Amino acid sequence: MSAGACVIEETRADPHDPGLLRIRVGERWLDPIRRETALSLRLSEGRRWTRTLASRVQAEIDAVACRADALRRLGTRDLTCAALQARLARRWGEAIAERTVRDLATSGWLDDRAFATRRAGQLQLRAPLSADMLQARLEHEGVPERDARRAAAQAQDPGALHRQVLAWKREGRAGDWMARRLGRQGFDADTIASALHRARVPCDLEP
Repeated sequence: MSAGACVIEETRADPHDPGLLRIRVGERWLDPIRRETALSLRLSEGRRWTRTLASRVQAEIDAVACRADALRRLGTRDLTCAALQARLARRWGEAIAERTVRDLATSGWLDDRAFATRRAGQLQLRAPLSADMLQARLEHEGVPERDARRAAAQAQDPGALHRQVLAWKREGRAGDWMARRLGRQGFDADTIASALHRARVPCDLEP
């Protein structure tokens, strides 16, 4: 059936969310849209269902579905705004994904600064990383540079580096092995030498 040959037959509140509205066009129930959007579009029983109106309603249906998709993703994994938007865009398109992420950030569902703080702590629990290395890891996950730099600096714990070296020492690791490992974790030669010297681990490096 063509859009122009139909009218809106019925509107009904969504049984799972009173903030959403379901619309029946002809014999077909459409997916829900936001109630305030339905009011702004003046969707009421008897209104002619044109191609233009159908297109606008479909865009709003996609927006509701995209938001639900976003919340499902956030329920299973912590994500930055950029990471979530990239995932949503692959399915819903860039415009709807950007709008959804902006709305979620405004309403407090997304917070890159808080994410950076949480994620920095998680990464430092696995193994101590230098501030530069930690900042790079956070930026790779979509944290803006300023927030990544701040979180990386706050997460630094010199005591964690000392504890890690002592743990390796108990495992019988050689000083050269420790130095190479700490280098891969982003620490410079002076910091590595000082950490090994403090733990009394023999190594060619000089503090």
